[in-house]
Amino acid sequence: MNKFFSLLLIPLCLSFTEGNVHAAKKLQLRGIKGEDNREFPDVTKTPWRSIGRINKDGSFCTGVLIGPDTVLTAAHCFWNKRTRRWSDAKYFHFLPGYEKGRFAGHAKGVSYSLSTDMKKAGSYPNAERKDDWAILKIDKPLGDQFGWIPVLSTSLKKRNASVMQSGYSKDYPHVLTMHRNCKVVRIAKLNDGTVPLYAHDCDATKGDSGSPIFTKTDGEYQIIGLHSATRTLDDGKVYGIGIPSSLFSNIRR
Repeated sequence: MNKFFSLLLIPLCLSFTEGNVHAAKKLQLRGIKGEDNREFPDVTKTPWRSIGRINKDGSFCTGVLIGPDTVLTAAHCFWNKRTRRWSDAKYFHFLPGYEKGRFAGHAKGVSYSLSTDMKKAGSYPNAERKDDWAILKIDKPLGDQFGWIPVLSTSLKKRNASVMQSGYSKDYPHVLTMHRNCKVVRIAKLNDGTVPLYAHDCDATKGDSGSPIFTKTDGEYQIIGLHSATRTLDDGKVYGIGIPSSLFSNIRR
């Protein structure tokens, strides 16, 4: 009898242990800073309907409409690690309002713009973090249907500015997440770079690359930067690294 009950208990114990391991991995996901404060916004509402997934061969980044047919995202999303080349825009698909396999719109990439310094560097690994932005031209004016978020042309002047961030995270790849009331807690230079970047405490992980960091003033949303990466800075704390919008606001759209 004891042996019988022991056999029954073993699968239950294994199931319980696996559940705890999965939860622990989720809690430890790099980019989640303490308590997970992400929410799930309604992708049919403004401004969330302007945000979408950028897909290529099973991989994805986040992008946001900033004009009728232009999408802001991170430059490294177009870098092919295997071939060590920049991928052609035609292989990328932008899906606004994406949720659990369904999407409100679809467009293919036509071309994309990189910073002048990124072009000079020749490859993503050789460029500075400040150049990790790109503007994807798409083949349909989806912005006319779903709206777009304007890009602020000036940089933040002080830290602790309250912002929002929204994207498709690695652990929630099929639903849009949003962190409201997070902050740009530092304005710092990386690797002796000349351009200060934003260090924010928004819960952004892999997949969130290219996601907008934005504010709402007098009922209007404005992009103040985009999420590029997660880094541990000189104070030993983990931050999200944001590219200030002033670096790409003047690109023709």
